[in-house]
Amino acid sequence: MTETDSIRTDARAASITLGPVYLIAAIVIVIGFAFFNGIENLFKRWGEQQELSHGYFLPLIAAWIIWDRRKAVLASVDQPATIGLVGVLISATLLVLSEMTVTSLMIFEHLAMILLFGSLALALGGRNTFWLTLLPVAFLLFMVPPPYWVITQLSQQFQLWSSQLGVFMIERFGIPVFLSGNIIDLGDYQLQVAEACSGLRYLFPFLSLGFLAAYLYQAPLWQRVTVFLSTIPITIVMNSFRIALTGVLVQQYGVAHAEGIVHLFEGWVVFLLCLVLLFGVIAGLAWVSGNRDVFNLLALPEVEEKPAAKPWKQAAFTRHAVVSLVVLIIAGLFVHFGTSNILRVPDRVDLAALPGKFEGWKSEMQEVDKATLEVLGADDFVITNLTSPEGNLFNLYIAYLNAQRHGHSWHSPQQCIPGGGWQITDHKILPTETTDGKKFYFNRLIIENRGHTQLLYYWYDQRSRKIANEYIMKIMLIFDAVKLRRTDGAMIRIMTPLVRGESIEEADARLSGFMRQLEPKLPDHIPGAEVTATTIFDPDS
Repeated sequence: MTETDSIRTDARAASITLGPVYLIAAIVIVIGFAFFNGIENLFKRWGEQQELSHGYFLPLIAAWIIWDRRKAVLASVDQPATIGLVGVLISATLLVLSEMTVTSLMIFEHLAMILLFGSLALALGGRNTFWLTLLPVAFLLFMVPPPYWVITQLSQQFQLWSSQLGVFMIERFGIPVFLSGNIIDLGDYQLQVAEACSGLRYLFPFLSLGFLAAYLYQAPLWQRVTVFLSTIPITIVMNSFRIALTGVLVQQYGVAHAEGIVHLFEGWVVFLLCLVLLFGVIAGLAWVSGNRDVFNLLALPEVEEKPAAKPWKQAAFTRHAVVSLVVLIIAGLFVHFGTSNILRVPDRVDLAALPGKFEGWKSEMQEVDKATLEVLGADDFVITNLTSPEGNLFNLYIAYLNAQRHGHSWHSPQQCIPGGGWQITDHKILPTETTDGKKFYFNRLIIENRGHTQLLYYWYDQRSRKIANEYIMKIMLIFDAVKLRRTDGAMIRIMTPLVRGESIEEADARLSGFMRQLEPKLPDHIPGAEVTATTIFDPDS
């Protein structure tokens, strides 16, 4: 920066009087008030979930990047842009809608807060300020916790990849191993690749670190993108290596001798090895580009100031700041005093009475231990083996929730099945009809485990909707939370084993027949949208 540029920057800084400073301080306080629930949820999720614990540091890193750019930002401030107020209004609207759903899909509130930061930069400091602060503001996206059900879906896929690659590595040591779902069978020992072993606890912090490394890496854009995207395969490979190492140690020395190494590799050792591999990717890309000194390529980039198209005007700043304050105060008051946190839960018959409706059938209720009950998280459930008068065997599982909130939802069968040692060999979504002719879709799965095969159907039944797709189910949940003030519903799963010599078509005919008998018996236990008799339920009480 030249002496003239420095003088201009100092003059620009001196022109910012206490009035704008007070307004900015007031905006910060009002943001804390309006987004208090979202900020509280951030700290809660960061503290409760190991894969998100890095979130505490991300705002500090974003602030550090802005501080490093402070001279360029102050020297580039231009005319406050009115379009930024549109972003402020959209952010406030998202905040209110997020609270109105009473499902606590806090991701909308978190995204609204990040949108607000960018919008305020545009509304108060102009387009140059917006562009110079866009990267650190966008970096805050990594601090946003995904919804619980998204983490569950990601965990399921990462468990599968880690299990398969881990078994491949174990086989390279000449150890006989068999993979059944997410269970690695070593003969005398069985290792279950559970959610904690999926690798997400490394992936989420490593993604943010990969983004930061790509930012510091002085190279063409395609190389920076490669550095960032490489964090995903690195995480999977290192997590699989940890699983494989565990399997080898268990095979050689037994579980007791391997536990110390297992715990050591569960945390910082694996993460450090991931960092080594990431640096190796950077070094490899640098070598391809003809650069031998990698460390000279890792540095904070020089950010040049942008000439202002129009001068900054305090009057426009004050006007936009006041409008932003008013919008945020109204949104905050509505959030804290204008939205109801009460959900309506219809009166219903307990699911324990359902098996008794199958006259002439034998019912064998399955006992569930306390740990399994905590995983299920259902407010009411039934798990039973049913035998028809013809001798056909079925398994029925229904889990009912009074409210879906704060991650209180069902575990997808697609995740639980591999965790039980079964492999999903076929998955389709098929149409069928209710007894009154209404069309709906259900999931049809064929699962296998060491020569045993079962046919499985499942769907979500909530407020007169029968839905197969879990993402559509969540979207409908938001609409019903606003319109009906209800988020209750059930997940229904039915299974039948294939007997020796039986075809899939025969099992389909049998299970479809059972589904037709079950469906008209459900309304007493799973109320539809038209039910009006309700009790009052406060999910935060």
